[in-house]
Amino acid sequence: MVPYFPVGGPVPAADLVGRESYLRRLVERLEDGQHVLVAGPRRIGKTSIILEALRRLRRRGAYTAYVDCLGATAIRGLGERIADAILQNLSGVERSFEHARAIAAGMRPTVKVKYEHVELALQLARESSAQRFFEGALDLPQALARKTGKRVVVVFDEFQAAGRLGPRVFDVMRTHVQAHRGTSYAFLGSEQGILEELFSAKGHAFYRFAVPLDLADAGGHRFGIDPDDWLEYLRQKFAAKKMAIDDASVDRLLDATGGHPQDTMQVCAALYYLMRDTGSRSVSAELLEVAYEQAMRELERPFALHWAELGSHKYLQQVAKRIAHKAVLYAADAEGDPVPRPEVLRALAALAERGLAVKLGRGRYEFVEPMFGEYVRRLDEASLVGAIVPAR
Repeated sequence: MVPYFPVGGPVPAADLVGRESYLRRLVERLEDGQHVLVAGPRRIGKTSIILEALRRLRRRGAYTAYVDCLGATAIRGLGERIADAILQNLSGVERSFEHARAIAAGMRPTVKVKYEHVELALQLARESSAQRFFEGALDLPQALARKTGKRVVVVFDEFQAAGRLGPRVFDVMRTHVQAHRGTSYAFLGSEQGILEELFSAKGHAFYRFAVPLDLADAGGHRFGIDPDDWLEYLRQKFAAKKMAIDDASVDRLLDATGGHPQDTMQVCAALYYLMRDTGSRSVSAELLEVAYEQAMRELERPFALHWAELGSHKYLQQVAKRIAHKAVLYAADAEGDPVPRPEVLRALAALAERGLAVKLGRGRYEFVEPMFGEYVRRLDEASLVGAIVPAR
């Protein structure tokens, strides 16, 4: 069971608003053997989309492997994640590599996992060298494709995190995967600057290895979602609960959230439960305003963490406030001192790399999440009130 308007993680296919044409292109590319790059800010639906793509590929007969690079602290740990994802196709059991390690140590196979399920990884389970283990794990997708004659599709989510595990991790990975046949790779990541450089700049390991499929601007729409798709989805979603939302309310909602997928879902979830609790059958401006404020309270903690992290770097909060207020980026600071232009440029680049801000044009930036911009503006308003009204 999932919440009626799901937030905070991957969402079911029915709640992937406006993504069908993108999904078809993604599945076709991977099924044809192309490697793809899906880069974009956090929380716009990359993981939800790739999981649905993998589900469709499995239905078409492919084997799939989803590997989250975030959280791996060493190349051996990342190698084990790859091994688990590959072996699960044969065993149907998560953490299958643990069983391979036990069998390699002389234990009898369990009822759930048979010898042939983990045969591909038995030699790997005996490997003591972390480097050789990692390289062996990288070759498991090719081994599975050869063993079964099926296409193997491997997804590396938050791929940029793998580069933090060692100075030559990307070089080693490219050396192995470029020689594979019968396999396709998808690389996902939220640190766009790092990924674009890795896949687009000469001299980098994955230069021109994958085809970029822009999710954030698919079809020329912000976050890749046509507002008409939001309208149709919300009408049907509320109608299924015998509730109604009119076009004007949808417009106000999208204006407030900017159409950001997760933030829009957050407000919709608050609105739905508010209407259910009050017995309301039609969305009104007042209900929408209350729901927006509820969603802002729910998002306050993640926004506060973003803000605190920006405070650890000089000028980031200062430049972020100027973006929030649409102020001149290179103006003097509160004390009248100009902010050096190189520092402003560095701050803007850092905000873009974090997936917080996006460039609109010369000297013009905005936040990826309009609701984060509202959070920043309210911080300024709160500090102004605190300065005028002394605390008792």
